[in-house]
Amino acid sequence: MIAKAILALATGSVLASTVFSPAMAELATAADLTGKTICWSNGNKSSFLPDGKYSSPFIGDGTWAWTVKGVEIHTPMMGVVLDVDKQPDGTFKSKIENATGKYCE
Repeated sequence: MIAKAILALATGSVLASTVFSPAMAELATAADLTGKTICWSNGNKSSFLPDGKYSSPFIGDGTWAWTVKGVEIHTPMMGVVLDVDKQPDGTFKSKIENATGKYCE
């Protein structure tokens, strides 16, 4: 009986937070990144060129490709799947970059 009450409370809490929460971040799409440069709050700039080339003063030049897990980047310095989450206000956030970002002006 107590277990049913706890389950009902937990289920209700999850539904309420999903239905009534403000818009949530989503993984950035290829369209969000192609031909764009993101200026990160940590000083990095990630350039996602339309031909699949990538450039960053932090990790160098290489290639990029969008995947369902994130942005796969390969440079001579490293290979990484970068988590680029687009926020409801159009800015970006990345745990790997440990930064927030926006399109460079």
